Amino acid sequence: MRHIHIPGKNNHVLILLHGTGGSASSLFEIGQYIDPEATMIGFQGEVEEQGMARYFARYQDGTFDLRSLASATYDFYDSLQKVITQYQLADKKITVIGYSNGANLALNVLKEFEAVTFDYAFLFHPSTVRPEVAFKPQKELQVLITSGANDPYISEEAFEALYQSLADTNTKVDHYHHAYGHQLIREELDRAKALLK
Repeated sequence: MRHIHIPGKNNHVLILLHGTGGSASSLFEIGQYIDPEATMIGFQGEVEEQGMARYFARYQDGTFDLRSLASATYDFYDSLQKVITQYQLADKKITVIGYSNGANLALNVLKEFEAVTFDYAFLFHPSTVRPEVAFKPQKELQVLITSGANDPYISEEAFEALYQSLADTNTKVDHYHHAYGHQLIREELDRAKALLK
């Protein structure tokens, strides 16, 4: 999976996963806000939907193409291991930040891989991804998931169920809900910053 790498000045690495219609650099501004001295690596979604980049395909009714999701999940996680080796990041603190489609990709990683090779996952406005499949235990991971009222992609009940399904695996998970639908707001970013140690 193609990526853009911007070296940082501290021991923190931000892995950035854009939403539908975004690009590898779309979340760099958000990354700068969360930690301006961190290394930033943005991954590029390689599926096109009506001219917009995504990480995996979905059908016309909005449901996910599970074969495409599986392929993207393993491609991303393999690419992540390669950049960790390529840029010698194994001893650094690694945070995955995903918005919408990117957050969904990261959620699926947590269902496919146990004890993932990152320390934080800030997942802004994910949807329900393969609800019949449980999350793998992630003892060392701190997760934040966020949502907004009347988000067209996930109900408040489904968001609470997502939070509970993560909590049920004893993963450290925090959740934040606001009144502004699918929009990403500063309070979400501040909540994420506060979790970093």
